[in-house]
Amino acid sequence: MITSNYDWKMAVSKLDDQQINELAQTLHHSPLLIKILAQRGMETANQIKDFLEPQGQHVHDPYLLYDMEKAIDRIQQAIIENQKIFIYGDYDADGITSTAVMYETLLQLGADVQYFVPDRFKDGYGPNLAEYQNLEAQGMQLLITVDNGVSGYDEVQYLMEKGIDVIITDHHELPEKLPPAYAIVHPMHPKGNYPFKGLAGVGVAFKVACALLDDIPQEELDLVAIGTVADVMSLTDENRDLVSFGIEELKTTMRPGLSALLEVTKTKPDEIDSDTIGFTIAPRLNSLGRLENATQGVKLLTTLDESEAAQLAQHTHDLNQRRQDLVATITKEAEQILKQTEQSHLVNVIAGQNWHEGVLGIVASRITEETKRPTIVLTLTEDDLYKGSGRSVEGFNLFDAFDSHRKLFESFGGHAQACGLSIKPDNLAGFQVIADQEAENQHFNGNERPVLEINEELPAASISLDLINELNLLAPFGCDNPRPVFKITGIQNPQLKVMGDQGQHFRINFQSGHGSLAGVKFNASPTEVHQLQADPLDGVEIAGELTVNRWQGRTTPQIQICDLKTEAENEISSKVKVIDHRFTSSPNKFNSEFVYGFFNLKLLKRVAAQVAPNIKLISLTDQMPIVGDTLVIVDCPPSISAFESLVDRLQVKQIVLKCYTQHNIASKPLPSRQDFGKLYRFTSTHHDIDLRKDLEKLANYLNFDKESLVFMIQVFSEAKFVKIKNGLLTGTPSNQRIELTRTKRYQARVAEIQAQQLFLNSKTADLLKRLNLTI
Repeated sequence: MITSNYDWKMAVSKLDDQQINELAQTLHHSPLLIKILAQRGMETANQIKDFLEPQGQHVHDPYLLYDMEKAIDRIQQAIIENQKIFIYGDYDADGITSTAVMYETLLQLGADVQYFVPDRFKDGYGPNLAEYQNLEAQGMQLLITVDNGVSGYDEVQYLMEKGIDVIITDHHELPEKLPPAYAIVHPMHPKGNYPFKGLAGVGVAFKVACALLDDIPQEELDLVAIGTVADVMSLTDENRDLVSFGIEELKTTMRPGLSALLEVTKTKPDEIDSDTIGFTIAPRLNSLGRLENATQGVKLLTTLDESEAAQLAQHTHDLNQRRQDLVATITKEAEQILKQTEQSHLVNVIAGQNWHEGVLGIVASRITEETKRPTIVLTLTEDDLYKGSGRSVEGFNLFDAFDSHRKLFESFGGHAQACGLSIKPDNLAGFQVIADQEAENQHFNGNERPVLEINEELPAASISLDLINELNLLAPFGCDNPRPVFKITGIQNPQLKVMGDQGQHFRINFQSGHGSLAGVKFNASPTEVHQLQADPLDGVEIAGELTVNRWQGRTTPQIQICDLKTEAENEISSKVKVIDHRFTSSPNKFNSEFVYGFFNLKLLKRVAAQVAPNIKLISLTDQMPIVGDTLVIVDCPPSISAFESLVDRLQVKQIVLKCYTQHNIASKPLPSRQDFGKLYRFTSTHHDIDLRKDLEKLANYLNFDKESLVFMIQVFSEAKFVKIKNGLLTGTPSNQRIELTRTKRYQARVAEIQAQQLFLNSKTADLLKRLNLTI
């Protein structure tokens, strides 16, 4: 049996089949294309046409960015007075392209300008006081940061006090206290009202270029596309237009460096798309900053010397191969360390030695993908510190988890899904404890599989190049605009072929009824490959994206596999017998022959402290198989999908359902929009509310029950409508429109209510029928 890595869910839209067909006729597109667009929130002919035919209508006036006019005046003054300008960049693809855009623009205007790209290992990310002082010694009179700067309060203050103006152009998360820069150009500036918040660092640099030139510099759009896609920014609104135009510019680029890089990677210009950026160009630019110095990347993009361009392109290509080899080696070693860990944790903290620090983020990403758990990978450095990177999964915010524990680290920074840190060896064990505790605090249990949204079931026989060409009208694909995913049906006679020098890729060839097709997956986990080799493929179901395969002059349809499962996965639960003891009190007698499972780790710890050592208690949030004769499920699952995922891992003869809960919220209605509005109006005008003392008083004042108020505050905290520090709550009004029902905390509450309604309120027969169980 092949089990899926994801929980497959069909995408939904507000339009019914008749409305979809009417729009398809009006717009002369297939109902399938219209259905996918409707699933993504486009429900009118104008919205769909606007999306499919980007004409620059979303490219906003650069002067709508806060401080733009002030920044432009200061830069123009520096050019007129021939002041020495330095651009301070960053070492990833977004930072490299940002530096190149700003540098070329200022050169075009006749500025006395140089650029500096920090070294990942010597300087670290963002502003560095020692390097600022070095640039000061070189006569710098104006500093312009690109793709960084907002985190450097002290460093910026130092230069400003020295009489050296600093203009920050950045897009990263804003700190509570902004640096005292001359100007801060940022799409999310708290005093600004820019229509689109999702610009990449290169996007912000490009807006400055537009304002300086009083025009849109078409020749810079190829760099904008590279930086935006590489930084995984939302490909909607303004970014969709900029990247669409940038890809067309990239196909005919006049940059010797890019032309040489495309040539050395055997990329045909007419085949360039967002995947070319994401899988060919960006990894190579990033390899420079990961293994050497990213200054070479700026040279590659800006040089006019074809000989230098060819040398830099070949070196960049070779360095990327070395990066791939390092990642493969370190990933194997890190996985071995993880297997030897005595206890399973909610967050993987893996520490090694002699690992290349520059690739640890990629290693963490690989292990996160395989284990479906947040992963921190660290290496012991020469200065006796563990340094490394973390990657996360949906449901666990790395930045929120560790931001309040900064005293534990020597350095820490990042965002929800990725972070970088350094820590002393003595603090490593405590770090693991804190990581697991923070996972509990965020209600992350590691038990629920991530959701894979399926756009439509699609018969294999209907897959054609014409269909793929129509779906490509949705491009460029990327963040917030992914390729559609289909559940492929009608798969006949599937055959497995493992590929790659390390067996890391595989292909499934099959018959579709109208010919042969293939599904491929690159960089699959060893576990997935081994399972495919061990289990029959009969009845396999494929979820995947439709792409094309170009080989030896032939172009054929191909499925890029996202996930697999066999029909047997859906039948496993019928083998498990159930005893329904849900309506008894919480367990106070324990049988040493049973296994007692808990979804709530706090309840597990509390019970463990009270029962005899020979009573077997386990966490149901681990992804390990559960073996035994009888499993007693002590508490109510946090969601129905958490229970369904558990059943897939059962190797027991029977389960006993007790499903105890301390807080029954199934009968409580969710707070209404009006309730949230009432709380928002109150918090936006109040500061330093002591939740430890005044929570009940506040609940009575607003006429909410205490438990509902706590939930609403948690939702507001995630949406950043309130800030809680040392137990004191302060409102932080926002001019951004945030749909509270889409916050993780709100959705977790909905899932918890649904689970309690099923497990606590339903009759035995209804429960078993819903879960495909037998009694």
